[in-house]
Amino acid sequence: MWKTIAVVGASAAIIGGAGTAAVAASETTTPTPSASVSSSANGSTTSAGKHGAVDQLRRALHATWVSENKKTKTFTTHDAIRGQVIAVSATSITVLAADNVTGTYVLNSATKVHTRAEKNAASISDIKSGDPVWVAGTRTTTLTASRVVDIRK
Repeated sequence: MWKTIAVVGASAAIIGGAGTAAVAASETTTPTPSASVSSSANGSTTSAGKHGAVDQLRRALHATWVSENKKTKTFTTHDAIRGQVIAVSATSITVLAADNVTGTYVLNSATKVHTRAEKNAASISDIKSGDPVWVAGTRTTTLTASRVVDIRK
């Protein structure tokens, strides 16, 4: 289980460029998986490759993935989004990604909040509407944020 959490956390850090996140409660559109081969502006085709995949993760706007607990044979759905805060309160945060997908995440006492600029813990009251953030968490019966990172430079 801890290995799975570590892998998910590392993936989250790569995607957001910071290392924290939360869960999307709603999305305005359904994201489609991207292919491992893409075309550049000049028409050439490039393969994701070893470093290309990491670059794609760093540019990800939102993602959903499932991990398995090998001991209990249970599955956990994870969600992440990177974008601009459009609403925030003590109990929820709504984020708008660059492709107009929104995600609303439930916040609770277990949600960790960080600021990238100061590289330390913060509180949800430090997050303001308009701030760029990265949020990730788990999706069960409720979409609950496990991490919120203010990624202001």
